[in-house]
Amino acid sequence: MDEVKRSDSDSIYRTPASPTDVTPAGDALAAYVGPKNADYYAERFARFRSGGSKLSWSWPAFFVAAYWLLYRKMWLNALLYWVGLPVVLGALSVGVALVAGEAASTAFYYGAYLTITFILVPLFANYLYYRHAQRKVDKIAGMISSPERQSAELTRIGGTSNIVIIVLIVVSIMLLGIIAAIAIPAYQDYTIRAQVAQGLHLSEAVKPRIEEYIATHDSLPAEESDLDIDRAFLGSGSFVSGIGIEDGTIIITYGNQAHPIIQGTNLMLVPEQTADAYIEWSCYSPDIEAKHLPAACR
Repeated sequence: MDEVKRSDSDSIYRTPASPTDVTPAGDALAAYVGPKNADYYAERFARFRSGGSKLSWSWPAFFVAAYWLLYRKMWLNALLYWVGLPVVLGALSVGVALVAGEAASTAFYYGAYLTITFILVPLFANYLYYRHAQRKVDKIAGMISSPERQSAELTRIGGTSNIVIIVLIVVSIMLLGIIAAIAIPAYQDYTIRAQVAQGLHLSEAVKPRIEEYIATHDSLPAEESDLDIDRAFLGSGSFVSGIGIEDGTIIITYGNQAHPIIQGTNLMLVPEQTADAYIEWSCYSPDIEAKHLPAACR
């Protein structure tokens, strides 16, 4: 009896024979998986089909699960991962909040989310992909009788998708936009605070003169001439157009190269004599936003 050569009969990808004898030609699952990482999935699919453990670690699913699902054309699973999981956990966390409080709700949400996304999903990702691919193979086997057409259709609908690249580009642009929307105003606020601080630094030369005047005359100087100093001593800076004194209060006016937001605005430093004759200074501004003032002046 002649020996029958069966080059692919033992392939781990072959769909089990059905009563109707409609089976995709050759490596059905291989046709669906495509050439990328074929050996990797062949090894794991073989274990799943032989009844082995459904657990196998997937590093792509650990680092970029949402993109990996799109890359492997598991559209529904990607939607559940992106939208369904947060919605379900959010709804459950509301119930936890009603029973155990806000802190327990927050702990539940993030604990469950991290456990699912960084432990359960990577552990079951390969098996999930195996079940997904097997369903596609079974569906095509039931629709198309020609082995060649089955293989061609599986190749067409399977493999990987470049949509993940589009998603990455869109998400990257969105992230850059969000970062810019946060970073640019934050940097502007930091710059303005630094300019306002210059006025405080310049005022340090004036404070001792006022404190000395109060100690000697037991009253506040009405203007800078009471201190026997001229405006040149009061000084100015890159962001400070001038410093004046009115009833003991130091008035710092911003200008020159200062940011337009603080051009022409004032910062007031007010001396207050304590019970033990010590002078304490407080500062405020009638026209500079609190976020642009040094912490001591807010």
